[in-house]
Amino acid sequence: MKERYLLKPAEVDVFPLKSGTDVILRKNIAEISVKNEEGAGTYTAWECEEVQFRYPGTITEEEISTDFEYWFENGPKVSKGEDVDLSFEQMRNEKYAEVSAACEKTIYTGVDVTLSTGLEHFSLTEKDQINLFGKQAQLAAGAEKLEYHQDKQPCKYYSAADMQKIIDAAFFYVSYNTTYCNALNMWIKAATKPSDLEEIHWGTTIPEEHRNEVLLDYMEIMAGGSAEDTEATENGASSGEGTTA
Repeated sequence: MKERYLLKPAEVDVFPLKSGTDVILRKNIAEISVKNEEGAGTYTAWECEEVQFRYPGTITEEEISTDFEYWFENGPKVSKGEDVDLSFEQMRNEKYAEVSAACEKTIYTGVDVTLSTGLEHFSLTEKDQINLFGKQAQLAAGAEKLEYHQDKQPCKYYSAADMQKIIDAAFFYVSYNTTYCNALNMWIKAATKPSDLEEIHWGTTIPEEHRNEVLLDYMEIMAGGSAEDTEATENGASSGEGTTA
């Protein structure tokens, strides 16, 4: 909304109230010349884009100024009755939940593995992961063929070599995506303003400062990686450098 003032207005005005904080934000503040309608000549005024809203709590001018564009866009939605939670800590908790759900979905969806019989897909729900731990124990005991099945297919026997490929690819896939999720959570934890959180999504690039040593090791493995490791990430977060799941 365009507004006009005789004196140059501030970009941010906050007015604490018992029921919250009234906020007025202005941008593109420009000095203009206005024709005097009551006589000859012109006078100087200031024109700007302006929004107003009531924040349901206490917020300071500094907090608004630090993330001005976010508040200019999202603050007025509250006044329009839209369901917008402007509590930063609530936003942070919701982002944690969003990332956790995406990680679980990615892992449960599973992994493709190239075996001696061709490409097969294996889901990795918690039950599937427990079953694979059991298969690892069978291999350690010397089993030469092991019963298992790919998604929506009958159970069959796999050679020890093929079973080991399935287990290695599955465990790498689970471990990598769990590590990637941890790095996202540390990024969320470090966020200082709402717009920081808007940059964080499953599959996005992890900034270098939030790449932990374990993630860096996984990224190095994938850069030079084995076939199993490469396949294990094709359906997931893929790498700390950010392909969408």
